[in-house]
Amino acid sequence: MENKFTDYYSEQAVIGGILIATSETEEIAISAIESLVADDFTSSAHKTIFKAMQSLVRNGSKVDLVLLNGEIEQQGNSDITGGFGYLAECTKNTSSIQMLPGYVQKIKDLTTARKTLAVLNEGIAKISSSNVSNLVDVVGEVQSTISSMDTGSVVETQHIMDGVNESINILESMINGDIWKYKTQFGLPDIDKAFGGFNNTDLIVVGGRPGMGKTMFSTAISKAIGLKQKKPVVFYSLEMPSWQISERISFHHAGVNKQDLLGDDKSKINMDEAWAKLSHALADIQESPIYINDRPSMSIHEIRADARKMHKKTGGLGVIIVDYLQKMKMTNPENMNQSVGEIATGLKNLAKELKCPVVALAQLNRNLEQRTNKRPVNADLRESGVIEQEADVIFMIYRDEKYHPDTNLKGITEVICTKSRHAPGAEKTYYFTNARGGLDQAVLSNINSDYVDEEIEC
Repeated sequence: MENKFTDYYSEQAVIGGILIATSETEEIAISAIESLVADDFTSSAHKTIFKAMQSLVRNGSKVDLVLLNGEIEQQGNSDITGGFGYLAECTKNTSSIQMLPGYVQKIKDLTTARKTLAVLNEGIAKISSSNVSNLVDVVGEVQSTISSMDTGSVVETQHIMDGVNESINILESMINGDIWKYKTQFGLPDIDKAFGGFNNTDLIVVGGRPGMGKTMFSTAISKAIGLKQKKPVVFYSLEMPSWQISERISFHHAGVNKQDLLGDDKSKINMDEAWAKLSHALADIQESPIYINDRPSMSIHEIRADARKMHKKTGGLGVIIVDYLQKMKMTNPENMNQSVGEIATGLKNLAKELKCPVVALAQLNRNLEQRTNKRPVNADLRESGVIEQEADVIFMIYRDEKYHPDTNLKGITEVICTKSRHAPGAEKTYYFTNARGGLDQAVLSNINSDYVDEEIEC
């Protein structure tokens, strides 16, 4: 099988083509050397010859028969390469320097084929030696490795006006009412206004300590996108069962507080009215494109596979939500930084691939509990390095009453933006109330300006 993806004559032709280059065609030869690596050649002789060519180029020397042979002799590799006679023979296999780019591309295509075959064989070996439960992860690893593989194809460098024209086309579409092809709003007015909607390739990380309202933030997004905008939502709930997520969305959409409905003092609420609101809300939800997967400990490969399936099924997703990042299956549990980094990178790539925002909830470490000011910052993210790097936007969820029962921010959830890659000026605190079981815009006329104007530490 290996021979099928080996072409010694093309390798010879590349070497020969480089050697017959003249001063007028030298750039073609240099381009060939810069486009290839030694491992693109399957013959040990050809590898050695090519490395000698690279050495000459690095030293600013011309690559011709005499100089190349001298370099090989100096390295003591003449026995491997066949000496001057074999180099001269290689020049006979390229009739024209103009054919060189075609031979280079063929060699790179063969390299890609060999690498792909090796990845597939490794995947087959893993499947054969493991149980079926790991099948999705193995397939995911194979897909990820192949998709990230350098195919050797050259992406043409564009003039700046190509990007400008594309940007103008997007702006025109947005002005004409097609904004949701490129932007997604979260249904949180102050945040939507500050960001102008989120890009459909954004990774948005939402951090917070337990009980601060991360899941409430995610269900508010689900309600706005799935129920109001009618765009498909896929919610991966790795911590809560699906019925709890469904319940939160339903009660918030109905505008009914569950605790009032179940509380001892029924006089505080009109029960008939509350149940009527809830019944009406459920009718809306039944028709909504909101999907929940509550399988615990999913890997990034499993989420990617399912998201692709849902993307195809729905005709395009409005948002993907993962609750929460550190609950996902780790590829290497002994190295959390590496594992979480792979997950963060995988989620960012998923957003780019499916062209929909990915919202990933994340736990914070306990270090902030030791600080006087317990409002979280980016460094509080567990395994924060790659998460912070990959995220386009980072929100921190904070409720001051958790630490200060007498605070004048009682009943207020702070959504603190600590990173905004594409929206300058959006890094500030946004205030919401959770009185109806979800996040609703808060009126802050009675709140101390010291809190409102507090500078965000990123």
